[in-house]
Amino acid sequence: MNKALKSFGVIVLLCFSFYYTHQFALLMQKKDPIYQNILVLKEEVNLKSVSATIIGDYIIPGLKGKEVNIEKSFQKMKNQGVFGENYLVFDEVIPTITLNQNKDKIIKKGNNAKMAVSFILDENSNLINYFEEMGMDYSLLTTEENLNSNLKGERINIDKNNYNKVEKELSKLNKNNNICFIEKLDKDFCLKKKKILVESTFNINNNNIASYLNKVEAGSIYYLKNLDLSYLKLLIENIVYKGYSIVNLSQLISESRS
Repeated sequence: MNKALKSFGVIVLLCFSFYYTHQFALLMQKKDPIYQNILVLKEEVNLKSVSATIIGDYIIPGLKGKEVNIEKSFQKMKNQGVFGENYLVFDEVIPTITLNQNKDKIIKKGNNAKMAVSFILDENSNLINYFEEMGMDYSLLTTEENLNSNLKGERINIDKNNYNKVEKELSKLNKNNNICFIEKLDKDFCLKKKKILVESTFNINNNNIASYLNKVEAGSIYYLKNLDLSYLKLLIENIVYKGYSIVNLSQLISESRS
């Protein structure tokens, strides 16, 4: 019995010793200049998440936030032996209202905080070569017929008759983005496939381009139909003038800030 009590006492003392040693180490860590500098810097670099905005059947994607992981950042900087913003470690902060929670809603516009727009092209568009030559991002409506072309643009499956086959091939090519363009495939079909529902902000053609040239807005999704190259160049000029970048559709509607 006495041996058992002594053993128990030793274990208790070891536990207390470990606890107080750990607490002392934490106290000293928090007094470290690197740790103090991280606490100051995190207030400047932390970004709050932004919830998606829902208006009726439509949704504007939110944005993920980021928060400095103080402990991991401290350990990384101590290992490097220097304080520096480049060594900060961040945790991702998920918005309260997300796209995944609202897959029955339609995205008609990206988050304007991204300061970007996207272009969607038909599979036989006369503008494809221009985007390819300029190295600009675009999203191409894809069927089985143009599936295996060596184009760099992002692919969006619109082949209702061969949908599963095209999906499988896009997955093999690592180009399956789970976007369903409901102007080519109806909403119910897209919902059954559990895809992200997308509709263009503007359908642009030669007849209406003049009314949109001076209405460039961040987050816009442009579906280009029967548009002359000269008009496209004017539109791009206005986009660049406003300081917006051109990204593919999946990047525009992503909740990631990059």
